[in-house]
Amino acid sequence: MTEEPQRGVIDDDLWSWIEHEDPVADVPEVDPSSVVAVMVTHNAAEWLPRQLLSVAMLSTRPGRIVVVDTGSTDETPELVARALDEGVIDDFLRADATTTFGGAVHAALADTEPEWIWLLHDDSAPHRDALAHLLEGARQADVVVPKLLQPKRRNYPETLCEVGQAITPGGLRVPMVEAGDVDQGQTEPRDVLGASTAGLLIRGGTWREVGGLAPEVERHRDGVDFGWRANALGFRVLTWPAASLHHRRVGHTGERPSKQHPHLDDRLAALRIAGARGASGFGLAAASVFRALGFLLGKSPSFAAAEMRALGRYQRSSSLTRSLKDRFPTEDMTPSDLLPNRWWPVRNAADKVGHGLSERYRNLTDVSADTSIDELTGDDFAGGQIRRRVFSPVTALVVVLLIAAFIAGRTLLGAGPVSGGGMLPAPSSLGAAWQAYLTGEAPWLGLAAFASLGGLGSPGWFAFLAVLLTPLLAGLAALALLRRVGLAAGPAAAVSAVWAGATILLGLVTAGDVSGMVLSVAGPLLARAVLAVVRSEASGAERLRAPAGAGFWLIVVASVWPAALLFVTIAGVAWGARHRHRVVDVVVGVLPAWIFFAPWLPTLARYPGRLLTGVDPLAWPDFPPASYALVVGRILPSGLPVWANVAFFAVLGVVALFAVAGLRYRQWLWTLVGIAAPLVLGTLLSRLTLEVDGGTARALLSPWALLVVAALLAPVVFAERDAGRKRRAALLALVLAALLAFGAWGWVGFAGPVRSTTSVLPGYVRDVMFSPRDTRALAVELSPDGTVDWNVVDARQPRWGSAERNPAGSFAGQFTTLVHAIASGSVPDDLAERLRLMGVSHVWLRGFDDDQRAAMDNLEGLVGAAADDRSVVWTVSGLVSRVTYAAEDPEPVPVTDGHLPEGDDGRYLVVAEPAESDWVATLNGRDLERTSGFSWAALDTEMLTFDAGAEAGELVVEPAPRDGRFVLHLLVMLGLALLAAPTLGAATAARRGQE
Repeated sequence: MTEEPQRGVIDDDLWSWIEHEDPVADVPEVDPSSVVAVMVTHNAAEWLPRQLLSVAMLSTRPGRIVVVDTGSTDETPELVARALDEGVIDDFLRADATTTFGGAVHAALADTEPEWIWLLHDDSAPHRDALAHLLEGARQADVVVPKLLQPKRRNYPETLCEVGQAITPGGLRVPMVEAGDVDQGQTEPRDVLGASTAGLLIRGGTWREVGGLAPEVERHRDGVDFGWRANALGFRVLTWPAASLHHRRVGHTGERPSKQHPHLDDRLAALRIAGARGASGFGLAAASVFRALGFLLGKSPSFAAAEMRALGRYQRSSSLTRSLKDRFPTEDMTPSDLLPNRWWPVRNAADKVGHGLSERYRNLTDVSADTSIDELTGDDFAGGQIRRRVFSPVTALVVVLLIAAFIAGRTLLGAGPVSGGGMLPAPSSLGAAWQAYLTGEAPWLGLAAFASLGGLGSPGWFAFLAVLLTPLLAGLAALALLRRVGLAAGPAAAVSAVWAGATILLGLVTAGDVSGMVLSVAGPLLARAVLAVVRSEASGAERLRAPAGAGFWLIVVASVWPAALLFVTIAGVAWGARHRHRVVDVVVGVLPAWIFFAPWLPTLARYPGRLLTGVDPLAWPDFPPASYALVVGRILPSGLPVWANVAFFAVLGVVALFAVAGLRYRQWLWTLVGIAAPLVLGTLLSRLTLEVDGGTARALLSPWALLVVAALLAPVVFAERDAGRKRRAALLALVLAALLAFGAWGWVGFAGPVRSTTSVLPGYVRDVMFSPRDTRALAVELSPDGTVDWNVVDARQPRWGSAERNPAGSFAGQFTTLVHAIASGSVPDDLAERLRLMGVSHVWLRGFDDDQRAAMDNLEGLVGAAADDRSVVWTVSGLVSRVTYAAEDPEPVPVTDGHLPEGDDGRYLVVAEPAESDWVATLNGRDLERTSGFSWAALDTEMLTFDAGAEAGELVVEPAPRDGRFVLHLLVMLGLALLAAPTLGAATAARRGQE
């Protein structure tokens, strides 16, 4: 043996033995009699007998075994005394309960300096040959670290607990192995920063030079601190996985009775070690706060409280941190590769997220093969075949849909945003999307603004990706549901492909049915979450995870189709009444959605027809009601060939018919109801005209159509799994039908309402609308058949959410009268004045003849100019602005630059909005008070008016943000996230009865 530090790293070159001699060939073996083992006990009566039995059965025994009991109040002292009488140990010392592990070891060694010191916990049962292997490693190192295994469980392989550890600058534990991995002998000896003191073998001289275990680190992390100081002095700390112990870790799991939370001491030690090595107090405090929040998300307030108490103790004991710092040598010889860099936590978190995603994808794509007992036991004459797939069905589904989307997307390439049908143009920026949510009423605007982050913060890119990837996402959502049901990967992929094909041929993406697109994805996920609630057998806080997930998906679904909230609530109440012990699950799953929609409920009560409509109901052109075309899924003008719909739904119907024929009578009856009910209801509701905020809309058809598709696929899913050739033929037919849908979409592309569009308004018109004048433009188009279509456009519309209300607001009557007058050629003489008072700066006309245009040209205050060969734009003369001010003189003065000049008292501000509009006005940051009773003589509408006063300054007039609603939505989502997050320690099974 040598007293010099054994610095070095084991050579990774497999052929190094050819050129190098054995580095320990000249180092004599370590005599076991030179080892003094010190075991510290404290209230360990439950597991100490097994520990003492393991010590008694050591094949290589240390020269002396000393046990130090630190104030145990159970049967531990009696068990140790009996072991002393039986010769299992050599000495028994007693200390008080305040003695730390390091203090107990110092008491056992007293003034002696043994050649080697072996540290044992009372819950670290060594294998028979543990010491023998440790002594092999002692020939190459000064501190030898064994392999710690998790407690042995019956019928389970050995699993790793720890083989050395390090610590980040912020105090996070950095394991050298993944805890819970099966021990297959995969770990090799390596230099390490530190380790648990359980089983640690330390050279006596090293113990003296390092100064033993630091009293400032009382219970946990003391081995890491000791190893770091040993490395800093140039000693070698080496793992030796051949030596192993079973470590119960009772101090971490809470099995050892204690007055304080087990996490407190561990975190306090981590903070003290990190602080002694130079970590900033602010950084450690911030990290502790974030960790406490993480524990709260993990539904473990006790861990969060322990985290904050540890931080408080650390901040109040700076003298102990300085003392620990003084123990560290001035010259640090710690190899840099033993210390994790500052980015380790980020990389570790990314690895965990990536691992979780890959596990989810693996669960979706896992193809189970028929396996016999002979195959499992390696019989060469096994009769079964092992199926190997080079390309899984799920991967094929993803690849085909991506290719189809890429090819179809060629038709969307253009200079303008993607819009059309029921999809209005996206806001220009993420900030504009959030502003639309804050000033709008519909809750779905908040979800859309948040989802825009998926388009790299661009709502326009998000809309583009949404119409391309919705079929793929719908297919994956259906796949997740079917895998949860228990369907094999192959059939599940086939059925999911049909679901994705239905989203295409129903026209959801090509006609811009935003609600239908969301429902095709979120609907299966809601069903999957509800199924998880029904099947859940969890208890405690873990029981709330599945209902919280269902509550989130219910919010998403009901945001785009409010009727779903009523249907799910009724079903939940009925199920809860039948299963009284699951009432809490129903409340957690349903109540958050009602709270989330509480600010919107008065609007739904005022316009109950909105329950049956979807996103932006007034954006849809008045499509004719559904007829026989509904049978082949022609519910929207998709732009796809009709024969594709006929072929697709014919195949789906025939396959469903054969599947239904194989069902029992009760199943057959329920399937028939499931198909007929949404088909009939959807057809009847589509013929209704519903009032929504002064406009008219029709009931949304896509939810009913998707329910019909789901009902047709249900008998295919639940048919007998061993139907053999017939089932394979049915699945093949479904795959071919899905490929037909994908191919038609890729070939035709987006030939329906959705396309890349640019504004028909000239640039100078848009410049005025988006200027501080904030004006409107009236757009009127006369079709060859005499139909007049018109809209009011400004900086805020059309865009997401603007079709939740009548674009003309309370001015709808005035605009309707003016539009019909323009179309008839008998325009009023004061048209320009009326337009000016309503904040309209331009009128755009298309399809009008020369006589109708001449009537406009003859009016005073309007200046016409051709926009193109079919369109003309008339500009209202003067500086038109949405906001004007006036005093006693009723002649309004426009506010053109956002600045209000100084004036007289009694001055009022008039906004070209109805008096009931929810707008706010601020002057130099001060809210202006509303007044009432003002209206222009030319308009029979009371105007929105504010008391402007005489002060000059910067004026801001805008829709009022609903900050309270945002806070409510945020709290509901955070609450659901808290309930749905994994419960800390939920996966840790009780060890009693398993070992």
